[in-house]
Amino acid sequence: MVKHLNVLWQAANTASVVGDFARQSQTQTYVFRVQEPTTVYIRAEQTEVRVMRWNVPQVEITLQLQAAFGWRTAAEQDDAGVYVVAKRRPLLGAVSSAVIRVIAPHDAYLLLKLENGRVLLDEVWGTLRLPPFENGRETPLLPAGRQG
Repeated sequence: MVKHLNVLWQAANTASVVGDFARQSQTQTYVFRVQEPTTVYIRAEQTEVRVMRWNVPQVEITLQLQAAFGWRTAAEQDDAGVYVVAKRRPLLGAVSSAVIRVIAPHDAYLLLKLENGRVLLDEVWGTLRLPPFENGRETPLLPAGRQG
């Protein structure tokens, strides 16, 4: 009986440590000086992207990674623009989440290629164009289960 309780106690401790490890977060911030106009390319899966604008000729990208061990990320810049990639690792990424905060100049182009992502736009002024789904994609179900 005592041996069985010791095994259960060890399992509970292990689960607690794994849970604490998964809740650890990491923040990475990148700042890029840009020539206006520029383009910001973001490719990510299962992330939330928050976009804000400002009158500063630089792009600031902040990645907030929950269970950072489950992510592969990269950010770089060239003459055409700024590039950010956030990809979940197989298996390990299942317990991970991420928020990407983008602050870009008002005249920057944004190109977001997301898989099952969410986009929040702060202080939108002007026309926002969203293209139709690509051919071969199913129409996603709305939360109530109705097709849009």
